[in-house]
Amino acid sequence: MRLNKQLKKQDERTTYNPSFEEWLNLFSKEPTSKELDDMENEVRKNKPQNNPYYQPLRGA
Repeated sequence: MRLNKQLKKQDERTTYNPSFEEWLNLFSKEPTSKELDDMENEVRKNKPQNNPYYQPLRGA
């Protein structure tokens, strides 16, 4: 019983076949300014894990 339900779910997931244009639209969207700001803030939070004394070069 549970196996049949699981197999049906897998079939439903695999039967979706988007056209190339739909697939491309999923990945070709440009990030919004908020998303870019969030990415930048996330990068700033992360510190180098292997060398705590590493100081990246500041702007010239």
